[in-house]
Amino acid sequence: MNVLLLVMLAVPFASGAITLLLGHRAEHAGKAVAVGGEAVALTLACVVAFSHLGSASPTAHVYASTAAVGPPIALSLSVDQLSAVMVLLVHVVAFLVQVYSLGYLAHDPRYPSYAFLVSVFTGAMSLVVTADDLWVLLVGWELMGACSYFLIAHHWELPEARAGAVKAFLMTRTADLGLLFGILVLGHRFGTYQITSIMGAIRHDAFQVDSLWLPALLFLAAAVGKSAQVPLHTWLPDAMPGPTPISALIHAATMVAAGVFLVARCYPMFLNSTSALTWMAFIAAVTMLLAAVHALTSTDLKRVLAWSTVSQLAYMFGALAVGSYSAAVLHLLAHGAFKALLFLAAGSVVHAVEGATSMTAMGGLRRRMPYTFVTMTLGFGALAGVVPLVGFFTKDAVISAALREATGGREVWPFVAWLLVASMIVTAMLTVAYSLRAWLLVFFGAPAPAAEHAHEPPWVMRAPLLLLAVPTALGGVAVAYPAFVLGPGRGGELFHAPMAIASTAIVVVAAVAVLVAWRRRTEWDLWRARPVPHPRADALYEFAVVRPVRWLAGGTVFGDREVIGGYVEGAAGAAGGLGRLLRWAQNGSVQAYLMVVVVGAVAVALAAGARA
Repeated sequence: MNVLLLVMLAVPFASGAITLLLGHRAEHAGKAVAVGGEAVALTLACVVAFSHLGSASPTAHVYASTAAVGPPIALSLSVDQLSAVMVLLVHVVAFLVQVYSLGYLAHDPRYPSYAFLVSVFTGAMSLVVTADDLWVLLVGWELMGACSYFLIAHHWELPEARAGAVKAFLMTRTADLGLLFGILVLGHRFGTYQITSIMGAIRHDAFQVDSLWLPALLFLAAAVGKSAQVPLHTWLPDAMPGPTPISALIHAATMVAAGVFLVARCYPMFLNSTSALTWMAFIAAVTMLLAAVHALTSTDLKRVLAWSTVSQLAYMFGALAVGSYSAAVLHLLAHGAFKALLFLAAGSVVHAVEGATSMTAMGGLRRRMPYTFVTMTLGFGALAGVVPLVGFFTKDAVISAALREATGGREVWPFVAWLLVASMIVTAMLTVAYSLRAWLLVFFGAPAPAAEHAHEPPWVMRAPLLLLAVPTALGGVAVAYPAFVLGPGRGGELFHAPMAIASTAIVVVAAVAVLVAWRRRTEWDLWRARPVPHPRADALYEFAVVRPVRWLAGGTVFGDREVIGGYVEGAAGAAGGLGRLLRWAQNGSVQAYLMVVVVGAVAVALAAGARA
């Protein structure tokens, strides 16, 4: 199994390298290698994952280790139930994205580099979820971020693609400093960088509450950046100029979920830190509501889905903050399935309306695109929490956990817990509203000119939608048997009938309100609303971060040029002048030398006489 795990990690990198080397000289062979390599990796991932689900014991293995002074750095991998389900999610979505891309990017001139980056990204994410050494995790974490930069900027001729890639890179890299410093703190504290050893020591040793607040907050900063939470939330919607399959892979099921995974992987450390959990709950409460408002007022389909991703990730952080590991992980898996479905279905719609992403360019597509209509309906239903789809059960578990914490828990401050509950309920209503609004604008009403000739995409794009529709519709079974997915001792009672009834009432009330608004819509209401400008947040970044950094940089340049440079230039000028003076004195004339000697002797004699 240890060798199999290494092979599973190596296959995406190898297939990506072969695809890039083949390039356009053998483009069909390159596509076959990209898809076939991911199919092999998926097969290996299934073997690894299913052997570690249920009551199976976690495994860990050190393949190589340094012998340097200090805590050793090791190529160490481990697989437990969390890693197993994440590996399965990553490779299932990555395989479907590679297949889908055969149709979506069939005539793209940069397909070889695209397939290479997708493969490398998949390998990097697999490394993150199986790493047992914090430095190995950091390598996968940073490689994943670098690949996302290039994939977002795939259409680099578009200014918005370049700007979105740079913004994502800068924001996530800034937050990643928290992970780097957190690793150094944990290594110094525990004398090892092995995750299983550190978390095992935290579980079994008596640590004073909040004694690990510093590494917990540093890791939280990295998770907030990677998962696009407030205040680093604006990079994700601006990353939408990238190809839509990339949005399904990176911005739904994998990279943005890495922040939630990091907190879940190091959960004993966070449970020790009440302050970190309280900050996590507060950030989640603000993020989910703010992102839902943006989604409700956006007219761009991909940006609606991006903002909904930010909001749903906040639900997961909220569940972790109130101590419900099981609800958070189950919602993470459910969201990975139905949001990947929504993004790929959105790609089919965009493909059908000649590349337009504005919902004002759509409408009336349900008859022209029946497969996309049915699958996207399931995706929107799961996002809104419609019974009996998977999102209904996982969201019920998350809200129930938050309510339980607010009425008697001890993980976070009571005020923050109640704020989180209120935000979850309001956000749930807004989620129903923007999901139903987007569904109506895309599939109902009078078709726009661009949608007149819309048609279903080829089967290579339809098949992934149908496959992802299965867990979206039937994934709620996992809530009934959480121990198989999460391991023994995890799960508990996740389904609560009173909360389920209340959730259903929320869905019905919000849906009725939206339908009434749809029947009475005008040009001034939310159906054609201008989006709430998140550049307000960007303006805050400009004022609080960018301008001070520019001023400091300008001061540094001035000091370097005028002070340090002036000193260097002055010293050089003085040395040059002294050299010219000495050169004048040493001109090679014997008569001049004798005159200087005679004059000097007379001057010395006169000085001596005057002194006497």
